[in-house]
Amino acid sequence: MKLIIALYPLFYSLFFPLCGTSSSADDRRWLLSLVDLVELDYVDHCEQRASATWSELTGDSKGLSMKLERDKSFGMFARQQTTDVRSALTAHALAPDDNILRRKVKLLLQPGDTLLETEQWMRLVTFGDTALNKIRFATNYDCDTNTNCTLRELNYNLARQQDEAKQRRMKASWERNLPNITDYLEHILPLLRNASKQNSYNSVEEYWDALGEYEGGLLKARELWDRIKPLYLKLHKYVALRLRGADAVGKPLPIHILRSLSGDDWSNIIENLLPKHAGIYQKVHANLQLKELGGMNVFKRAGQLIKDLNFGEIEPETLTDSVYNSTCPTTLVDWCKPNMMKAVTCKDVSIGNYIEAHEAVMKMKYKEIINLHSNNTYILREAPRYSAIYEAIPGFVSLLSLNPHALNRAGLYSLEIFNYNPNYHRLVLQLIMALRDLPKLNFYLAADEWRLKVLMGSIPYAKIPSSWSEFRKNFSLIESSNTDFLGDPYIIFNKPFLGKFMGVILKYQIYQSYAEELISDESDLISHVAETNERLINTMMQGYGTNWLEMVSDLLAKRENGLEDTALTDYYRLLDEYLDNQLEPANENEMSEDYIDPPIIDTPPDENEIQTSEEATDKTIKVVENVPSHEDIISNVIDIGDESNAKLGIETSTVGVLEIKNPVAAEDHTEGASTKEASYNTYWWIGIGVALAVVVILVAIIARKRHSHRKQLEKQRRENSRA
Repeated sequence: MKLIIALYPLFYSLFFPLCGTSSSADDRRWLLSLVDLVELDYVDHCEQRASATWSELTGDSKGLSMKLERDKSFGMFARQQTTDVRSALTAHALAPDDNILRRKVKLLLQPGDTLLETEQWMRLVTFGDTALNKIRFATNYDCDTNTNCTLRELNYNLARQQDEAKQRRMKASWERNLPNITDYLEHILPLLRNASKQNSYNSVEEYWDALGEYEGGLLKARELWDRIKPLYLKLHKYVALRLRGADAVGKPLPIHILRSLSGDDWSNIIENLLPKHAGIYQKVHANLQLKELGGMNVFKRAGQLIKDLNFGEIEPETLTDSVYNSTCPTTLVDWCKPNMMKAVTCKDVSIGNYIEAHEAVMKMKYKEIINLHSNNTYILREAPRYSAIYEAIPGFVSLLSLNPHALNRAGLYSLEIFNYNPNYHRLVLQLIMALRDLPKLNFYLAADEWRLKVLMGSIPYAKIPSSWSEFRKNFSLIESSNTDFLGDPYIIFNKPFLGKFMGVILKYQIYQSYAEELISDESDLISHVAETNERLINTMMQGYGTNWLEMVSDLLAKRENGLEDTALTDYYRLLDEYLDNQLEPANENEMSEDYIDPPIIDTPPDENEIQTSEEATDKTIKVVENVPSHEDIISNVIDIGDESNAKLGIETSTVGVLEIKNPVAAEDHTEGASTKEASYNTYWWIGIGVALAVVVILVAIIARKRHSHRKQLEKQRRENSRA
């Protein structure tokens, strides 16, 4: 096949003079045949690279050398194919309505960084592959134990470490294994300028916008962030208040006290930030442990939710052939063939890993669905582009994983208990998601903005090596080192975060579009998505055949045709109000007690529940409703003003569904009915008790009066007898 493609230009130049003429139909056939051959060869390279990547990720002694060899040869191949396609493209090769072929040609002619000169491409992949391999397999990390540890152990121990000095030391041990910053700044980052020129763009920003397929995308990202930033700053101030006290509010926080390596995820400090009524966190966390929902178990649980959403089952081989004893976050390896994906992840049990597993498994399902469309040949499935939709739909499923009905299905938290204090529980769920998504948005934009400033010469040359920490302090209010950004694969390989940033925004818009269709907060969003998921499936099936921005309107059921921040800010409305009250309490001495202590109700086992042993089954039946909560810990008792609590008690929220502006009469749902029945039963017994108490009191009063009356009569009789 490679020989045929290599000889194609020569055959093309000899054949047409012999024919004497060249019709537009002939030109199209030749171009179409060449593109088909090129795509087949791309599939071969993808399979070879995936096999080498898998060997490297799973610790094969020759894995790194195999990966380097395959990655280097792929760059040379892609550059050559671009040249061949360009030579076959004539003025008559594409008809006006030949959209699919035109799309393929465009993607092949501008494949991104693989258009770098051979020496430059080899320098890029050598730096990136070697750096990531060292970070992943180093064993000299400091886990505050007598011996050194692995990256997985470092992440596990840092998430639980309370001592700040030890946190700092653990992060420093990670930074010692990062690549050399001078090498990156002098030899790797400047390759972005060359890549943008080779792809016919005037600047790196224009080049990144093109890879994200959003003209003016970075400008739009800045506008979105300006509107989201106030919520981020409130969360930052609240974190500072809870971790370091009032004096730290508004000042930069060092990354290590967030128990994070890069500062793009703050979810490890959730237990330091919980509001007073945080029982839902405690019980979900305990149930995850009891059900051992880590590793393959949590991936199977995520697959069950995807099945409940009517996307179909995950191929069993995809899960059984994956590796669960490595590090998180999850790395997916794609062989560019139907149902040929595997994951390399960790087996640690946490709410963060639970959410991430749903996103990873949905990305696998996304790839399966793309393959269902007959037009999706290689380039329309695996285009070198950064689609926000590819990030948003799996992210939407990760949001659904914390939906009350999803938690109930998974046996993690009873819907009946949830309905006693829904907005208190929604507040906690919002806090969990905010600690993951808001820092990510900030980090994504910060990393892209800083790299652009360095390349544009906006930072004096002498200050560049130390400019990241200064930029992060101003942009994120976070104290970082000068090198900790080098632990991220997107930065090491010069990739833009634009698609990921837009994907986070878009996933909240997808959530909002479905939530607005529900009748009430108590309605089952999971069932509703399952019944009306056609727009999601249709969008996924189109793959890269259409610019993702053109599909947003249909994806959102015509509600919006672009990226907007309102869905995200509305989702966090309860959290926003709570943070306002904590930072500027309206009345610190008053406490609204509208929280209802729910009865102890055993959580029924889910019919699809994942169990690893009989012991796990026994533990699950013993309900986690009696797990100690933070309500008894004085440090977590936070006074909330009457106004805020009133809102928490009566308003709706997007964690359940969005506020319904034109409510319709609610249906008689089984869950709602059972909850109301439980409430009525409780009130009935209370009423009976009060009535009995009143009767007893009345009887006592009457008896006492009668007793007094008898005494008076006896006294009068005695006085009359004396007389």
